[in-house]
Amino acid sequence: MTTATNTADLTVDADLQQMMTQVLAVFSGPTADPAPNAVWSALTEVGLARLTASELSGGSGAGWAEAAALLRTAAAAGVAVPYAETDLLAGPLRRAAGVDDSSDSTATVALLDSDGTAFEVPWAGSTTTITCVRKAGQGYELADIKTEDLSIVPGEGLSAVPIGTVSVAKDVEWTPVDADAVNAHVLRGALVRALQCVGAMEGMLASAIEHSVARNQFGRALAKFQSVQNLVVDVAAESVLARAAVDTALAGAIANDLTGELSEFQIAVARSVVSQAIAVAVRNTHQVHGAIGTTHEHTLHRLTLPVLQWRGEFGSAAFWESFLTHTAVANGMDGAWRMVVEGTPIDNAAAAYLKAVATV
Repeated sequence: MTTATNTADLTVDADLQQMMTQVLAVFSGPTADPAPNAVWSALTEVGLARLTASELSGGSGAGWAEAAALLRTAAAAGVAVPYAETDLLAGPLRRAAGVDDSSDSTATVALLDSDGTAFEVPWAGSTTTITCVRKAGQGYELADIKTEDLSIVPGEGLSAVPIGTVSVAKDVEWTPVDADAVNAHVLRGALVRALQCVGAMEGMLASAIEHSVARNQFGRALAKFQSVQNLVVDVAAESVLARAAVDTALAGAIANDLTGELSEFQIAVARSVVSQAIAVAVRNTHQVHGAIGTTHEHTLHRLTLPVLQWRGEFGSAAFWESFLTHTAVANGMDGAWRMVVEGTPIDNAAAAYLKAVATV
């Protein structure tokens, strides 16, 4: 069987990748100031901030492959910036609703419940605008609202990425947006978080290797101890496995922009594998670094804390794994085997997730 992985090109231009690495490296060192506004300005200056927006609207006109490279590079460098929320999440929703998407300012998305409130919104209060989406009859409607015009209660996130509860405090102009675009938003978000987690795990692996080679114990490098080698190898193995699962979902996104009959299945698998891999990568990397890895002065927390936050966004591990279980049971023994080796169409995970969000 020929799959999307066989046909989609996941590579990016080497010069573009080098530019991404160099721009983000400025903000990744232990003495660097990774202020999100400064990072965003740097991305804007080199044309990376609105990477996938059309050239007609001032964007770069790139695709999923380039966006994935930027997400992984930023996460591996431990650099927090609302690129995903602005370019990959708010941008497509705005365009689907026919709302202006030509601004270079930052944005995030709030999916409001029946009371007009959204909880634990990433970057809430730290972006210029928030793209709010609410249920309206059988469909949805959208309003792109300045942050200062919203009621935002800051929350306590696990990482440097701020979160908050968002409420629409006054009357605003709402624009209809197609339900398919909102469902696609959830799938996009789920894939984005998986890509970021893979990037962070690759950053953890690089940090573990560097630390174990440079640090000496009992007269020899940590990397010479078999127990440490085993810890690092397990991180490498889990990172490669997660990358393979996420690349399959990414290939599907490149091929059909998450509209294929296997999109939900591929993303569910990716999120399940990533969630399991994170547990091993975070634990082992901290063990390799020892006490120094738990200090704020060391940059390890810029890698390990975000993934613990990301893996619960756009569907928890329990949600995606329950979805896969439901699908396997619904397909029966023969169908479950075909699902594993061939892939089969499944129910709309995005719609199910949105329904769960709306009932919170």
